[in-house]
Amino acid sequence: MREVGRIVGIDGNEAVVRIQASDGCKTCQLGSCCHAAGPGNREVRLPLGDLQCVLGEWVEIDTSARSVLTAAVLVFILPLILSTTAYLVVQTLFQKPNIAVAAFFGCFVFSEALVALIDRLFGRRRFFRPRIHRKVNGPTTES
Repeated sequence: MREVGRIVGIDGNEAVVRIQASDGCKTCQLGSCCHAAGPGNREVRLPLGDLQCVLGEWVEIDTSARSVLTAAVLVFILPLILSTTAYLVVQTLFQKPNIAVAAFFGCFVFSEALVALIDRLFGRRRFFRPRIHRKVNGPTTES
């Protein structure tokens, strides 16, 4: 996934990049939910690496598809699988739907806590972190 942003701050070897909302944001069914501070106002702090950048320059930010898919599986699929498994096991053992439903929701809460723990342990690793790919001329530059 590639996005374009403008460098609005530099602190040592890190840059604060304001993400430019793409044309797709206007028609997106999510209503720009990914831009919590409003369309075009999302800011991220990223390492500059070997690039020499100055304030106001446009850069392309790259997030690997593998890391996006891994994060999606961890956040959405893992809790669903664990919770459904808990429901089926409890339903098979006790034959009581109320207990099975309680097990489903209990395991769902546990799964979300597990996802938060995984995020604390691994979420800041380079694998999940976007990186500045290259400098570009402006928000309309295509790769």
